[in-house]
Amino acid sequence: MPDQDRFDLIARKVTLRSSGVSFLILDRDLRIRAASTRYEQVTLRGHGELPGQFLFDAFPDNPDDPQASGASNLAVSLETVLRSGRIHRMRIQRYDVRDPAEPDKFLPKVWNPTNAPLVDHGEMVGVVHRVEEVSESRQLLAEIARTADQADSWTPAELLHTFAAVTAIENARHLERQHALVAETEQLRCAVETRGIIGQAKGIVMERFDVDAAGAFRLLVTLSQNANMPVEQIARKLVETGHPPRSG
Repeated sequence: MPDQDRFDLIARKVTLRSSGVSFLILDRDLRIRAASTRYEQVTLRGHGELPGQFLFDAFPDNPDDPQASGASNLAVSLETVLRSGRIHRMRIQRYDVRDPAEPDKFLPKVWNPTNAPLVDHGEMVGVVHRVEEVSESRQLLAEIARTADQADSWTPAELLHTFAAVTAIENARHLERQHALVAETEQLRCAVETRGIIGQAKGIVMERFDVDAAGAFRLLVTLSQNANMPVEQIARKLVETGHPPRSG
């Protein structure tokens, strides 16, 4: 079996040809020898975590999903490639992955996988496993339409099982966008409020010390530095008390 240095060299070559692609390099025993950064990202794994693990130890089926078939389907495809020496394009496949925040739980994932023989100097040393993540219903519908007339057409159970995953992914993304929007709105509200507080404080300083707006702001900055407090806090204290802090 080729040593790891040989696989590292192969991985660098594949990376140069396939920058940004999600791929694994597997040896003939289906041990992971290399993983692209993009693959680590889409499967929610840490950098450098995968090499050295056997594929199906690293990515088991979801034990809580009685319809899970990702591991068995992938095993058949990889065996086909190793036996025939030809590329095998799998149908879109649901294959959940572990939640890094809760390793006992799995997150729904859907993939468009392709497996290709890995040949080095005329010797087939393993398989390159490439995936594209499917995260939108339109992608899945397009694939269903493409394979509608093929022998391995979808069963109703497979369709429902896979659509459920894509729907969950879309809902999670929608919820994430909503949370981001709420956070952005709150940041904007705080910024507006802070600007208003500082404006009020500048008005107090301008009136009390007969200085212009620029001079008032410089005084607030000086008070902030002397008190080791943010300008916004100094301004708020000034507005609340109606006069500059004594430490100034």
